[in-house]
Amino acid sequence: MKWKIKSAVKDFKYRCALFFCLLARKRVPEKPLVRLYEEGLVSPDFARPVCFFCSYDAESIVRENVYYYLDGLALAGFNIVFISSSDAIAKPDLERLSLSCVRIINRENKGYDFYGWKTALEKYGEYKRHPGLLLANDSVFGPLFSIKDIITQFENCDADIVGMTDSFHICPHLQSYFLFCKKNVILSEEFTRFFQDVEVLALKIAVIRKYEVGFSRLLRGRFRLSALYGVETVLDRFDYRQRPMGWIESTFHFWKPLISEFRFPFLKKSVLTRRGVPLEEVASVLVESGSLYDTDILHDWTGGRR
Repeated sequence: MKWKIKSAVKDFKYRCALFFCLLARKRVPEKPLVRLYEEGLVSPDFARPVCFFCSYDAESIVRENVYYYLDGLALAGFNIVFISSSDAIAKPDLERLSLSCVRIINRENKGYDFYGWKTALEKYGEYKRHPGLLLANDSVFGPLFSIKDIITQFENCDADIVGMTDSFHICPHLQSYFLFCKKNVILSEEFTRFFQDVEVLALKIAVIRKYEVGFSRLLRGRFRLSALYGVETVLDRFDYRQRPMGWIESTFHFWKPLISEFRFPFLKKSVLTRRGVPLEEVASVLVESGSLYDTDILHDWTGGRR
């Protein structure tokens, strides 16, 4: 009964927020302005999958944790299209990003990551020539462990769309911070139609419901979806009865065992911001688990919207 009431209250709050948001909106928000679209020093390699990487920083700084992540993706074999929704990209950051990216985009901060990915699809039409597309963002620290074989893991997986983790909240879906789509998916009518219909939404929870959940809901009709670290797989290792599966966010509730026992390569920044776990505790878990991630990078990060 407790969780039914909690679900009803949460849904009521969402509907109220959505109503007042629509009421206050005098006109449909304009399409986000693309301020910069520039080639990087890396030439596209159409034998490699491409990663669309969304990033934002309130101070318009590309943090060391972002560069570390990009280096890990490049070493894993991805071409990278970097999409920033910060107010600007400073010249030193632009020069450094050019060393690891095939394209660099700076756009207005509207529509969250799904609109950022939509912008990249529109600007970098060559994505169709790559064997796969990874949708990723800077809402995580990592890779905490090597992901050099991640493309092989994707290729060996019989699913068409592969995520790191999934969630049963609202409706079963893959979480969008790390979402790999094989070529048959990115060439499909469903994929194209989904992103054509992406609009600027002001409420983050609306983006989650309509786009993160909606992506899996729509694409599941034709394609097979799978998570490398699914909730059910994680729960098989624990006697956990505190909450129903639909209210479990494994990257939030099980962040510590995911790292120490599963060698999960990412840490959601929400563990620090929403849960309030101190950096010292995170650093201790990383050291104990044998991660080579430089804990000084954690201290470089000072917050943001994630």
